[in-house]
Amino acid sequence: MSPEEQPSRKHLRFKPDPLEYAQVSLDAESAEFSPAFVALIVEESPVSGCSLIAHEHADLNPGDRCRVKIGQLAPILAELAWKRPMESGLMRVGFQFLE
Repeated sequence: MSPEEQPSRKHLRFKPDPLEYAQVSLDAESAEFSPAFVALIVEESPVSGCSLIAHEHADLNPGDRCRVKIGQLAPILAELAWKRPMESGLMRVGFQFLE
């Protein structure tokens, strides 16, 4: 797809700091943040969402609501927008922020 054909994004995305990581809690309702897994941040947008790489989780499917903690920021409610398998039991996921 040529640059002219690619859809434009609504929000600016940027690469994270090299040592920054994300934590994901599968319990969106709990007041206490309890991460189920840690992930590498591929891209993030402060207003719309983020893309992460983590070990495969069968319990996580598009439409699921989670809480995501990016680096030192407070956990934020998010919905899994997409999930793509990668090699060696890894997955790449995209979260849309809801708050």
